[in-house]
Amino acid sequence: MRKKLTYLFLAFLVTGRMLAQGVDPGTESLTHLWTFEDGTVDDKIGIAHGELVGDNIAVEDGDLVAYPNANGIGDSWVELPGADLDLASYDEVAVSAWFTPSPDFNIEWNSVWFFGDNGAGAGTGSDGMCLQARRGDGHARFWFTAGAPAGYNAEDGVNDDVYGNYNNDELYHVVCQVNNSNEIMMYHDGELVGITPLTTNPATGDIKSIVDISPNFALFCTSGYATDNPWVGSIHEIAIFNKALSDEEVIFLFDAGVNGFPAANNAVKNKTAQLPGAFDLSQNYPNPFNPTTNITFTLKQQEPVKLAVYDALGKQVVSLLDETRNAGEHTITFDAKGLTSGVYYYKLSTATGSITNKMLLMK
Repeated sequence: MRKKLTYLFLAFLVTGRMLAQGVDPGTESLTHLWTFEDGTVDDKIGIAHGELVGDNIAVEDGDLVAYPNANGIGDSWVELPGADLDLASYDEVAVSAWFTPSPDFNIEWNSVWFFGDNGAGAGTGSDGMCLQARRGDGHARFWFTAGAPAGYNAEDGVNDDVYGNYNNDELYHVVCQVNNSNEIMMYHDGELVGITPLTTNPATGDIKSIVDISPNFALFCTSGYATDNPWVGSIHEIAIFNKALSDEEVIFLFDAGVNGFPAANNAVKNKTAQLPGAFDLSQNYPNPFNPTTNITFTLKQQEPVKLAVYDALGKQVVSLLDETRNAGEHTITFDAKGLTSGVYYYKLSTATGSITNKMLLMK
């Protein structure tokens, strides 16, 4: 018994939580997934494909990147067909998002995603839900509204009173969900930060529920309200489940890392797996890591090899290898001591071609 308690205590010191491990939520309830790995904003599971709106947004290196304009504010976003999402048909819903904000340009009231109706831009009559990573009151907020005619005055929400705004230049994983008890819940980096019961819809007199989510539109990087600036930063992955996830399932998604789930889903293929022959760059292990990780690559012939690591802005931070290697499998250990937490890219370049993968440093 003493040994078991010691292991639990050590697990708590390492993870910051008294939970042994996560539980795989499986792919049966995964209804929509945007990984941006194929260079598009297409939905990899469903048919809710997105369109880029504005000149300052692009899909680059497997990420959706929203840039500021010349005035230093966001003005571009992604629009998706809300009717194809059909969230109002769900009994429960969970939205999992991995993103990295740009702290210099998100001023206030900036949204990572918004599903519903914005009340013609004014808020009044809005029906939907939204994750605002940066708000003027200093707190990130997941909110749900079914407010016609009262608008945002009828908003229910969960604030992150522990971490505040999600606006540092670091990687965030946030899960927002509505369960069948009509409660909204928000998780930050695998940990539950709040639960709020949904209140009465002033328009109908009924308790608000998922059925109130309007199919008018879905947006990434903006809420659509006239007074809200679009969000600036990189979105790495957004997934939607037609169920509320358990605490253990949320932990599993967080521990899996960016694009680490669903590993066994044939609809989501690792881009390196599509390369011919034996030329390959494997996912680093462990991932996430702190501060060392192993990178394995395979060559089908003897040739000069370059292996380098880049930050989220595409700047090379270290060269791991620049020499001729024989055919076969090779493993290089990368020590990230001195680097800050966040998403990094490692690129293998040879005469055969080049491959780039992501990895996550968490200190």
